[in-house]
Amino acid sequence: MAKQLSNKILNIIFSISAIIVFVLDQYTKYIVNMQPEEIFPIEVIPKLFYITRVTNTGAAFGIFQDKTKIFIIISIVAIILIIILKIKLNIPSVFYNLALGFILGGAAGNLMDRILYSGEVTDYLHLEYFAVFNVADSFIVIGFGIILIIIIRTFFKKDPAKQIDSEKN
Repeated sequence: MAKQLSNKILNIIFSISAIIVFVLDQYTKYIVNMQPEEIFPIEVIPKLFYITRVTNTGAAFGIFQDKTKIFIIISIVAIILIIILKIKLNIPSVFYNLALGFILGGAAGNLMDRILYSGEVTDYLHLEYFAVFNVADSFIVIGFGIILIIIIRTFFKKDPAKQIDSEKN
């Protein structure tokens, strides 16, 4: 019974984190897109961080421009894979479920833009000497970062000597 309750709670964490990221992403994009072009860029931290508005038909850092159909397909496949990972692996970790929710919400947010706005994703968070990105991009990176930390921690919890011995046999 406790394990079943635990799975329910983890599913709620996964679902709510995905929904919050998706809604936050869409809401912030809506706010930015409702502003007149002449107010941008807005300097938040001088010489470091700005709010601006650009549209991107490519992937991260503007690569692969105008490949909308490919990105829609990749996004749909990614969303399906995230759901399969959640169901099949069923890892009983709050952080893992939170991270998958972050990635799902971010992928869904950018997919929504691509479908609704002729393949264009609105980016508005600008770090000087870096890229312009959005909330969805941020949470995808945060989610992958959390999963990477989980993988590394899991690997180092095991005794490396035992791991090498078991690989020899």
